[in-house]
Amino acid sequence: MISLGARFVKSAIRLFTFKYRRKQASVSRNIRVKPRPYKFPEDLNHTVEYFNGVKVQILSPENPSRDKIILHFHGGGGAIGMDGLFYRLVAQKYAKISGLTVYSIDYSTGLDKVHPSFLNDCYAAYTGLIDSGIAPENIIAVGDSMGANLMLAVCLKARDEGKPLPKALISVCAFADCTASGESYRKNCHKDPMYALPFYMSADKYADRLRRLPAYIGDCDPRDPYISPAFADYRGFPKMLVIVGDCEVDESDSDMIYLRAVEAGVEVEYKKYKGMFHDFLYAVPFLKESKQAWRDIEKFIAEA
Repeated sequence: MISLGARFVKSAIRLFTFKYRRKQASVSRNIRVKPRPYKFPEDLNHTVEYFNGVKVQILSPENPSRDKIILHFHGGGGAIGMDGLFYRLVAQKYAKISGLTVYSIDYSTGLDKVHPSFLNDCYAAYTGLIDSGIAPENIIAVGDSMGANLMLAVCLKARDEGKPLPKALISVCAFADCTASGESYRKNCHKDPMYALPFYMSADKYADRLRRLPAYIGDCDPRDPYISPAFADYRGFPKMLVIVGDCEVDESDSDMIYLRAVEAGVEVEYKKYKGMFHDFLYAVPFLKESKQAWRDIEKFIAEA
């Protein structure tokens, strides 16, 4: 049973997103949010560096632990960058709960971008970070939604090219199947408060509208593991934590990641949160369920 707070929040989100959901439009690519000022906390130091020409935003506690760092791949459907308030707060949260320095890859976003532009930026930043002297065995990579896709794709590319992988990976509400082939696109087609069909639209008639292909694919094969890591072979990958809500339309993307990781012999922990929606712990961190998810992440980071 989900918390009362979660029920209220889901109802509010459902109302807010209705005009997008009735057209089956992407929320992240269509919402226009006015920029809000962000002041960095006094106990966090902010700097910007470039690794292989890619901008990386760095948040560091006053006395960070030196044994590990967080490498942050932000989501946002390729439409949202690191300068917005949302992912600033996410990076801040990771720094606060872990006591580690957070490196957020500020890859170039835009609705006109096609594969492999995001992957190239993120891979360049990752390899540049390693070349700068940060040991891969000290890197814990985190990514949500499209960011989880990119995090996994970067690791696939690194493995395929004989480069070392991070110490551990955290996948949050991954968008990792660009074919939208999973059963959750139908199972949750009326449950997801962010992307689901309105209740008056029949699942039999309209559910396939949720299986839209992102423009980022361009002319590429949507089953290419570098585009859809849900189809990847994870042999040689480090330990993983996979997080998802069980009412997301793309819940099955995370199911596929988990099953592929198990098949490959990867040490993987799967956390599925009842009644939760896409990026719930990032968007509404004060919910009971979100707090538990952040505790699970904190524990995973500490033990990695």
